[in-house]
Amino acid sequence: MQLNKRDVITIVLLSVLFFSIATWNVGLVQAPVTNWQGTQKENFYVDLGGVQPVQTVYFWVKSGNATVLVYSGSPENWRYVGQFVLQPRGTDYSQWHSCSFSAETQYLRFEVQPLPYDSRPNFWWVIPNPSDKEPQPFAEVSEIGVLSQSNQQIPIVAIAGENTSDPHLSMLVDEQSSVQVPPTYMSEMYFDEVYFARSAANYLNHQIPLERTHPPVGKLIQSLGIAFFGDVPFGWRIMGVAFATLMIPLMYLLGKKLFGTWIGGFSAAFLLAFDFMHFTMSRMGTSDTYVVFFSMLSQLFFLFYFMNVVKKGWKTSVLPLFAAVVFFALGFSTKWVVLYGAVGMLALLAAIRIRDISKLKKGLGAKYAAFFDHPFLLILGFVGVVALIYFATYIPDMLAGDSLSGIFHLQLEMFNFHSASSVVQAHGLWDNAWWSWPFVLNPLWLAGSSLPNGVYSTIMLLGNPTVWWVGFVCVILLIGKAIPLKVLFAGLRKKLTKKTQSTEGDSLAASKPLNSTPAPEAADCSLSDGSQTVTSKPHRWDLAAIFIVTLFFFQWVPYMLISRITYIYHFYVNVPILCLASAYFINKIWDKKYGKAATIAYLAVVVAVFVLFYSVISGMPTASSWIDSLKLFGKTWLRP
Repeated sequence: MQLNKRDVITIVLLSVLFFSIATWNVGLVQAPVTNWQGTQKENFYVDLGGVQPVQTVYFWVKSGNATVLVYSGSPENWRYVGQFVLQPRGTDYSQWHSCSFSAETQYLRFEVQPLPYDSRPNFWWVIPNPSDKEPQPFAEVSEIGVLSQSNQQIPIVAIAGENTSDPHLSMLVDEQSSVQVPPTYMSEMYFDEVYFARSAANYLNHQIPLERTHPPVGKLIQSLGIAFFGDVPFGWRIMGVAFATLMIPLMYLLGKKLFGTWIGGFSAAFLLAFDFMHFTMSRMGTSDTYVVFFSMLSQLFFLFYFMNVVKKGWKTSVLPLFAAVVFFALGFSTKWVVLYGAVGMLALLAAIRIRDISKLKKGLGAKYAAFFDHPFLLILGFVGVVALIYFATYIPDMLAGDSLSGIFHLQLEMFNFHSASSVVQAHGLWDNAWWSWPFVLNPLWLAGSSLPNGVYSTIMLLGNPTVWWVGFVCVILLIGKAIPLKVLFAGLRKKLTKKTQSTEGDSLAASKPLNSTPAPEAADCSLSDGSQTVTSKPHRWDLAAIFIVTLFFFQWVPYMLISRITYIYHFYVNVPILCLASAYFINKIWDKKYGKAATIAYLAVVVAVFVLFYSVISGMPTASSWIDSLKLFGKTWLRP
């Protein structure tokens, strides 16, 4: 596959477009970073610089737990107005917690009582770590914010302790210009960021990460963003945007390689760029974007190898296959979900191998040995490469104090966790069945904030219906092209006819001359440059359709066997396949009458729907009535 100037320009433009849209308001670059820590009760009060109409007090909590009593008035004359808990869940991290009341006051007094807080990583109960500490009273607060009754921030001008000489109290009010009140996703962690982004920060601090239900690579990549931009929302999320942007060129290359045309690559990449899930997941500090990135890289290099095998035979270079294995290993070291697609790719190779050895006029034992001949024995050796890469990614854990035996034991605990049917049952409100994902029946609510004047900021996770619904229909249609029943029945009929003719012709065989030469058979397979199909005269085997259908179902159907609850983001790895399925048919009609017009109209609808739903997939503050009017299938998109 060669890329020309047109290809390069297309890739650059689509990538820049996506990066620009995804980076916009992805998170605050300037956020509170200094933290006050307390282990015992602290009483202090803040000065608002004059009498102010106070409505809400916010504590931006880094970690820990505490109860807070709030008073208004003045020193020696305090009036109780409310209380709240800083961390309802022990896993909460870098989030805002608030107390609302109505008071006209210059001063606010707080009694902060730290509560027992458990900072131990996952599975500490079976895999103890040298850094483990028993739960003890602890609270870590980055900043205090105050909101007026007119929904404006009231800056805190001073802070003073009561019967305390804590010199660090000033850290609670030293970054007032970095406070976002009222807060949104822009200034706090949401959904599973409290596990993944927090663990990325753990790695930077040479600590064993809190989140250990998945391998380290995704969190290690995230830590690079935090290292460059700080432990702030932008730092938690920017690497996801970068890798999601790199998926655009990969999508283009997959389409160009499969279909051999510019429109094949462009349409696949364009659809991915405007898919809701790809956009939303890129802006959230979790590991799923990196999983899909490495999965696509592995599939691309596998496709290079697979096509070479079909075209040139098994003597082709195995370097693309080795690259596919390396990127699979990195994906597997991020989340195990890439295993399903790898099994699908292995099944494709096995199918070609079985087809070849079935023609050998040898016994079953010889055919069995031939199956594992080059390069299949080498593929088995690649398992060692995967294992080496996988366990090498745990080196930061071991440097932080974990042991090699603990790492091995951790793998069993991870497997038990993901295979358990009772995993995170508290999330039952948002999980949905595997079969419902392509239909976008139950979008996943990720974050939401109620803002003044009937405005709401919400982030819903779903697919672009014009990409998912059309793509799924295309996958179903491709089944008929990947498994052409007419070809199979014709082949079976041909074999039966040959067998009958062979029986009838035995008596005539002796009359044939000894030096007769059988007529040459048609080439077993060939690869057309345009549609990339395997041809077995007089029938055609569609390689692109086979590749798409195989990967789609291998990456989807296994979830029917999983007993634990599942979420729609588990379908993310199949979004590129949906794009390829649609691109397949776009490639077919592009040069036909009205084909260009139909394609442009469809892509325009994709963009229009993206713009229409932008507010509910990005967190952009929007009127609550508008957000709820966009809901699919009657389910609210405001806070559940």
